[in-house]
This record gives sequence, structure tokens and C-alpha cells, in this order.
Amino acid sequence: MDITQRRERSGRVIRVVVAGSGRGNSFTMESLTALADALSAAAADPACGVVRLDMEGPHFCSGWDTGSFAELADASVDDVAAQLRASDEVVGTIRRLPVPVVSAVRGKVIGFGVGLLAAVHLPIVSEESRLSLPEVRFGFAPAGVGHVLAQLLPRPQAYALLTGQSTLSGEEAHRAGLAARVVPEAELDGAVDALVDSLADLDPSALRAVVDVVESSRSTGRPDDAYIASARTIVRSAASLTTKGTR
Repeated sequence: MDITQRRERSGRVIRVVVAGSGRGNSFTMESLTALADALSAAAADPACGVVRLDMEGPHFCSGWDTGSFAELADASVDDVAAQLRASDEVVGTIRRLPVPVVSAVRGKVIGFGVGLLAAVHLPIVSEESRLSLPEVRFGFAPAGVGHVLAQLLPRPQAYALLTGQSTLSGEEAHRAGLAARVVPEAELDGAVDALVDSLADLDPSALRAVVDVVESSRSTGRPDDAYIASARTIVRSAASLTTKGTR
């Protein structure tokens, strides 16, 4: 899997491109860490207001690379649980990035891919995309993505998806709260272009504050951090208007 990045719109947009279509953009711990590092590096640029994540090929993510499963045969339950926890913590760094991540979601979104999708701030899905969790058919239960879906979906829908009895279309994923918007496949790239351009026209610091408001509110259930994040932007904006008014 090759992961690259480039600056666009005077650095307000940083595009991170994942080229792993030969294996359906499936991940190992190594490639997941590389993706999180690339996204974190992009978000660390103070000029950046939005990160665009492009998953090359016809499928957003085909899940976890099963080639790594053989080495788990002799592992203990505690060891495997630690590995699951570690991978989920890496996904959490994507979820907690200080700038919004935008991504086009097309084709298959399988297993771990659903968890990665849930970490993206503003995913736009195609109507033709399909989300599924087939793990139980191979004799094991999803962990991190199971936790996310158990919190996000109504209980019967979570059970149906996690037991492999249902899949989600793009429209259903949108209704379930897993996508910001759903469009026909033919319009997907254009919709992402338009969203990125619209966000790039905004003040990067204001976008970062919006992320702070949303994520702090979700993690704490309280508005205290949101007050501070908003207050900073109000003070800065008021000072800017005052300066302009005295010229």
C-alpha cells in the first residue's frame, strides 16, 4: 500500500492518497499506522483546514488483510485483545484529528472498512456502495467496529449487521448516520470536489474550532470545551473587525 500526500489551495487542503487497490485497500497494522501518521502530519500544518482522503480503486476498503491472521493461531486471548485495542487506538487518532477529513466512499466497505469510514468526519457515499461485516461467517466477532456500531445504530440493526444478516446500501448508511451525504456514483467525485472547495474557502482556524466543538461534545457530553473553542473564534473575529473598522 502506497500512501502519499500533497498540498492544494495554498495549503488549506492537503490530499492524502491511499493506493492499495490491488488488495482492495485492505489494511495491516503497519499500513493503518502509516495512514494515521500521514493524516496527522497533514493536520499538523497550521495552514490546513481540511484533509481529503482518497482511496484509489473501485472499493473504499475491503477490510483487514487476512494474510496476517496465520500468526494469530498461537496467540493468547490477551495478546489478540491487545492487538485489537492497539488498532482501534490508531483509528481513534483519525477520529480525533483537529481538522475535518473528507472522503469519497464507493464500492465495497467491509469489516474494518466500516470502522475506518466511521472515523472520517465528512464521508460522502455513493448510492451503489455496500457496507457489510462478514466476520461472524468466519467464526469471529468484530471488535472496534462492533463497539462503534453498537453505539451508533438502533440495537436490532446493530445485531443484524454484526451477524452478517444485513448489509447497508449507501442510502441506508446515510440514514444510519454513517455518511454526511449520499449521491449517485457518477456524481461522487464532483460532490467531494465541491465539498472540499467549499470548506477550503473558510477560515482554517474556524474549521478546527468546529471539530473541537463536535468532538469535545461527543466525548464529554458537556458543552464546557465547546464554549472555549467558540469563544476563541469570536474574540479573534471581533478583533479582526475592530481592526478593519479603525483603518
